[in-house]
Amino acid sequence: MREEHIIEAARVLRAAPDRPQGPDPAELDALLRRADTGEPVADEILTLLAADPATREELSRLLPQEPDTSRAVDAPPYSGLPGHGEPSEEIIYRCPRCGYEYPVFEVGEPVPEHCPRGHGPLARVV
Repeated sequence: MREEHIIEAARVLRAAPDRPQGPDPAELDALLRRADTGEPVADEILTLLAADPATREELSRLLPQEPDTSRAVDAPPYSGLPGHGEPSEEIIYRCPRCGYEYPVFEVGEPVPEHCPRGHGPLARVV
């Protein structure tokens, strides 16, 4: 919704003979005069007019209704991913002399070059 739409709706509300008993007309007139000078007052006008429930309903009727484009109308409901989720096999490096094992859980995870017990390089088992 644009500033000019809000100001125009406020003017229509102010001029309507059967307008709801809402905010102080003098306060609305002051905001509209400020708008005439080019001052950005749309937020203040909205705050003032939305404070009264009857005026808020009338304002909602006067403002252009923008379509909700954030959600697709014909979108299918959420469904889970196909198949059964199975964890991938872990990669294990083992010391050939003492049996120390180092599992790798993520791709790119660094693997120690040597056994922490000083027996030499680790070998990939799986």
